[in-house]
Amino acid sequence: MDANFKRQVLEKWNKYFPTTSLPIGVFYSDGLHGAEYARKPAPNSRGYTCIFAQMARLHQGRSLAFDADNLGCFGSLQALFGGEYQEEATVRLLCEIEHFKIDREQANAMHRINPKAQPTGRYIIFKPFAELTEEDAPVIYFVFAKPDVISALHALASFDDTRVDNVIVPFGSGCEGLLSFALDEARKENPRVVLGGMDPAMRACIKPELQTFSMPTVRFTRMVENMDDSFLGTYIWEGVRKRVEKP
Repeated sequence: MDANFKRQVLEKWNKYFPTTSLPIGVFYSDGLHGAEYARKPAPNSRGYTCIFAQMARLHQGRSLAFDADNLGCFGSLQALFGGEYQEEATVRLLCEIEHFKIDREQANAMHRINPKAQPTGRYIIFKPFAELTEEDAPVIYFVFAKPDVISALHALASFDDTRVDNVIVPFGSGCEGLLSFALDEARKENPRVVLGGMDPAMRACIKPELQTFSMPTVRFTRMVENMDDSFLGTYIWEGVRKRVEKP
């Protein structure tokens, strides 16, 4: 990542979103890039551990790496690294345990429609923005933020884009809403950004006031470049920001 861009992001984020955690960069790599190889969780009564629980250390500023061997959920394994579709396990989870889909046909249709993993390295790396180096090349960035900040990011993403659906809220698992859809968009010529954190099954793994917002790098770069000319410098955001920054 370019050092000048990093400095620009740090300055502008502190100016407009000082109480919101910095974005987290995500990319595939065959090397660890200084990230900690996450420990695979022990089996539990649910039969899986949500990747959001595994990523908790990101909030402490630690960089994490996952591969096909240390993820605690077959859903995140499939979403991030692909592999054979585990139909029976998926149908049982979605239809009989979590009741997110009415029947097998709906569960299988979701699998056919939602993005397929296209990993470009052994590991998927998650790095807090401050830890990114010039050797790192994030494909997407995501943030955990309160609704007021999410609304600002939503508006900022629309500042130079006339599409009414340039921010999408697709249905899927928590890791799909955070990662898969945004990684898929990043492969497109004019990608959209993704509002996530909508999966009730993963909500217990994050603070109740937070949602996620995932941005392909090309869109995040444009959003940062537009910050000073946008509504963020007006009375509109100044009034909302005071509420965001209250203890």
